[in-house]
Amino acid sequence: MSLIRPMFVFFFLIFCITASAQTQQAAPDTLFTQKDTAYWVYNFRQFRDAVYQGDKEKAKAYVELPISGKNSEIWYLAYGLNSAASKEKAFTEADFYKYFNRIFGKEFINCILKIKTEELYKTGEYTTIEFEDSLASKSYGMIATWRKPDNTLMLNMLSRTVYVEDGNEQVGEFAVIYIFEVTKKGHIKLKSVALAG
Repeated sequence: MSLIRPMFVFFFLIFCITASAQTQQAAPDTLFTQKDTAYWVYNFRQFRDAVYQGDKEKAKAYVELPISGKNSEIWYLAYGLNSAASKEKAFTEADFYKYFNRIFGKEFINCILKIKTEELYKTGEYTTIEFEDSLASKSYGMIATWRKPDNTLMLNMLSRTVYVEDGNEQVGEFAVIYIFEVTKKGHIKLKSVALAG
């Protein structure tokens, strides 16, 4: 009985010293840094497949809805480049379903299917082949750019149309730019659409 009390005190002291030593260790002052993730490439492939298959529900997961009309020209694309398009009205989920095929048309699908994602990931840019549409006297292609510093993926669909005006051959150029945000977790979200030309 006389040995139990000193042993109990001894083990209690060992426990207290060990607990004290563990709490006194300083936690390292390292900040969490985002790992370079290629998960956005997987997300991009999933988006590409959804658009190709016409799966509006799956494609919607990669679009930040509603899209503000003030910061995007998506309405011009939805209305077939009609100048009557509203820049004030937000582009909603119902609008996405209604105008899906105008926003992601045949030319967009042809181009996005030709993007080599591994090269885009490694170099930050990929240019597709140029497609020819002889019926419309038109050629088109896409430049995909991943800007790592600001986590932006841009799909710049370029088209060139040849037409005759006053007996002279003229060339008109036009671009539709799809701007995606790459989130910290590697998800892609279409934030806006811009037009040029």
